[in-house]
Amino acid sequence: MQLGNLHPLFVHLPIGILVLAFLMELYFRKRPNPKDNGTILFALGVGALSSVFSVVSGWFLGENGGYDEALLAKHKWIAIAFAVGSLLLFFLKKSDKSVAQKAYLPSFVLVLILLTLTGHFGGSLTHGEDFLFQEKFQEPIIVNVEEALVYSDIVQPIMQKKCVSCHNSGKAKGGLLLTSQKDLLAGGDSGSLFDSVKTENASLLMHRLSLPLEDEEHMPPKGKVQLTSEEVLLLDWWVKNENCFDCMVKEVPADEKLENILVSLEKDTSPRALIAEKVDAVPLDFITVLAQNKISAQLVSEEMPLLAVNFLRRKDLTEEDFDLLKKYKNNIVEMNLAYTNFDDVLAKQLKPFKHLTKLQLQNTEVTNEVSQLLKGFKYLESLNVFGSELDDKALEAFGSLPELKTLYVWQTNMTEKGILDFQEENREVAVQSQVADSVFAASTLAPPTILADNEIFKDSIKVTLEQYFEGAKVFYFAENGKNDTLPKEYTEPFYLTESTTVKSYAVLEGWEPSEPSIANFLKSHAEIRNISLAQAPHPKYKGQGGKTLMDLKRGTTNFVDGNWLGYESQHMTATIEFKQPTTISNISVGSLSIPTSWIFFPVGYTVWGSEDGSNFNKIKTVKMPQQPPSIAIERMAYNIDFEPVTLKKVRLFVESPLKNPDWHIAPGGNSFIFLDELVFN
Repeated sequence: MQLGNLHPLFVHLPIGILVLAFLMELYFRKRPNPKDNGTILFALGVGALSSVFSVVSGWFLGENGGYDEALLAKHKWIAIAFAVGSLLLFFLKKSDKSVAQKAYLPSFVLVLILLTLTGHFGGSLTHGEDFLFQEKFQEPIIVNVEEALVYSDIVQPIMQKKCVSCHNSGKAKGGLLLTSQKDLLAGGDSGSLFDSVKTENASLLMHRLSLPLEDEEHMPPKGKVQLTSEEVLLLDWWVKNENCFDCMVKEVPADEKLENILVSLEKDTSPRALIAEKVDAVPLDFITVLAQNKISAQLVSEEMPLLAVNFLRRKDLTEEDFDLLKKYKNNIVEMNLAYTNFDDVLAKQLKPFKHLTKLQLQNTEVTNEVSQLLKGFKYLESLNVFGSELDDKALEAFGSLPELKTLYVWQTNMTEKGILDFQEENREVAVQSQVADSVFAASTLAPPTILADNEIFKDSIKVTLEQYFEGAKVFYFAENGKNDTLPKEYTEPFYLTESTTVKSYAVLEGWEPSEPSIANFLKSHAEIRNISLAQAPHPKYKGQGGKTLMDLKRGTTNFVDGNWLGYESQHMTATIEFKQPTTISNISVGSLSIPTSWIFFPVGYTVWGSEDGSNFNKIKTVKMPQQPPSIAIERMAYNIDFEPVTLKKVRLFVESPLKNPDWHIAPGGNSFIFLDELVFN
């Protein structure tokens, strides 16, 4: 180890110690009888000693080269003056002479000034001469990667984040600067970054990046933040295509893998995408609670945890309905209050829902007051006030909505002149002022909500179907292998006594039928004593251990809800002990797939059985095909069927894919399997 390498350790000691000593000095000077019991003198001694060590180690570090000579000289001599001043300060504090005592405090201030200058020039050596006042590097936002500039939008940000800290105007390691195109082309002490290394067919840049981490020439050096595999591939792609500084992505050939990486650089800058970055997932239980209170809520897409809320033409809205929504107010981006009793009094309940991008208020009792309330809704893109009492004064308020794109104002008190003036001043807003009421009606019904206490049951379970569109009829199928699949009209709650898949849809004259709602209900015939796990789950997703697989609770699409066992890059083996010998012919295994969170369905299952509780025989092995490309969030209960057999114990092996598939945005990364319940029949 070289002495110069200790400089970053020593350099911070005098800073903290001397600043603390100065604050202590000010504190004790205000005391009626100042007594510090020698604490300040001790601190000054340690501060002076550490400043000397800092100067000596810094001297050796500077001899290694790679620094701006003029800047290094300033830092070096001011640091020496600071060290001398620190030593002098110690002796002034120790002296009883009146001259020393008078000079002590002014000298302390001078030493702190020298400390500040020393730190400033030291920082300039490390981060660049203008680091203190330079503007923060703004990473380009790529909306369409095909139109992005390869160097400015992709390569330069990588170097700025991972390389420039060691290769800037104040600290040019190896004589190399990476702050501009000119500097990149000039290269460093080892030559051009783009010349091929003699021993291999690779440029010097890619050679240094691909060396083992322990190699002294590996870049970035060990201890620094390393480039990701995707960043290395992007730099290699750029270099191999003649390191073009002016090319756009669409002008440079790329294979499928690189195309996937490039597409991943695109950033969705729409209001909903910006909101989605700030909010957490919404549990399924929350949506169920809303449905039980006559409020329909659905995710607006599989990729974003954002909600669209529909009050379903209700005429009995109260403040309590909005209170139910406030727990996930930041997730709500759509709200349909059309044809309800919503008015100016209830409009005050909208204040917390600042993330609304679409608001439907057609045929409600709101007046101009609501337009003033909406002024702070900076994400609002679509507003429908058809059939309300709003007039031209409301248009003035709507003109202040920065993201407004569509405004529906037919059959309001707004004048033709007012609307034309608004359109003239807000050309980016499409105003719909003469359209039929049918434009605002839903073209399809929302699917019915399937409600039950649980998805897994022992004897029987009560199922309720709810649909709030007036006049709509609900039909359902109850598929369990023992009955036909003809739809039945729903009139009252019904009971299930076997494992059953319930599908339900709604119909209404003049409307398109709704999409189906689907729910799987599993009956558990076996009494389980215990489930032991051969492998411990991931510490963050350990649930209740083996009990998680036998508590009769399905996990939701929120994988951190505590009802899942998560395994990172490993398989799972569980041994299930029944309370008494049990005849089984089917095992249902609950699992989850969220590819965007690196969670995938298992790729295989193997079942062993033991009649005596000690010796196990293989019963069945199932291999699953590789999961196709998808971004969908899915829960599945996979059924493993075999000939009936009476067993005391079962051992189940669940095979994980271990790594992300080739089509994934991070191919080869450690993947997860998530399991939630084992049901035996």
